[in-house]
Amino acid sequence: MRGFSSRTLLDPLFLLAVSLLTLQGCGRPVLQTYPVGEQETHLAVTAFARYQKIYQEGCACCLDAEVDVSASVSAGWFSNHSGKISGYLQAMEPGYFKFAALNPLGQPIFIFLTNGKFFQALNVIEGKAYIGQVDSEAFKKYAPSGFNLEFSYYWITGRLPPGEIEILKVSRDKVQDGYWLHVRYEKSGNESLIFFDPHELVVKRNIIINEKGHDEVNVVYEDYQPGFVKKKQVEEDGAEKIGSVDSKQTLCKMPTKISIVSYSGSEKKLDLKLFSFIPDAEFSQDDFQLEIPDNLEKLMVN
Repeated sequence: MRGFSSRTLLDPLFLLAVSLLTLQGCGRPVLQTYPVGEQETHLAVTAFARYQKIYQEGCACCLDAEVDVSASVSAGWFSNHSGKISGYLQAMEPGYFKFAALNPLGQPIFIFLTNGKFFQALNVIEGKAYIGQVDSEAFKKYAPSGFNLEFSYYWITGRLPPGEIEILKVSRDKVQDGYWLHVRYEKSGNESLIFFDPHELVVKRNIIINEKGHDEVNVVYEDYQPGFVKKKQVEEDGAEKIGSVDSKQTLCKMPTKISIVSYSGSEKKLDLKLFSFIPDAEFSQDDFQLEIPDNLEKLMVN
């Protein structure tokens, strides 16, 4: 498991994760789709239900990887930053998330942590630590509708949050092999357009729709890597399986390329490339809390 000592945090920093939340971009191109019949709809919905069952019951709870981030953000807390940042990213179900950007010497230049309810953002350059709740007014004004940090693990791993999902409409893409599922999350009432590959059993795009029915955020997942299974999914013969399918080689996939764009204002984009995954990563809640050094100015965000 990767980590850093408090000694390296002499001047810690602020916030890739909020840059993700403050992105602004152009409207998406019109989707090229055509309607499908009852039988094809049934096949797509059945494959999607299988995907949900596999990922909820048999796939890894945690992510630990190095990451290269390309960003250009001109608004919000992470303003006036562009170019490439490297570091590491750690996450755990349901909403535990940590990102640390490193300088060429391997020292953190900024760190963001959240448990889905509270966050800490440590700014190395400014010598400040921002602390608050993710549902605070100051934080929410930067967060697109439907992008809930309570489920940040699922956003970053190309999976859907747990809970009942109602499929409102199914259509087939004219260009790529897959289906667009218009879904509603029953607990929150939020809606998304999901581009689902029934053969690979992966989500390739997730377009979040706000309460006004407009596209809010477009997340694209690419270059999936297989084998992220729960350790306990072991059959008597010693083969890791989910149902009757060998999951270690074919299922429980993790995207290695993630692109996030928002659809209001001028175009902004965030690209993440994940690599050097640590197999069988496991964390506890304590791994997503940080004791803030005394030399940092602590600022509460309300």
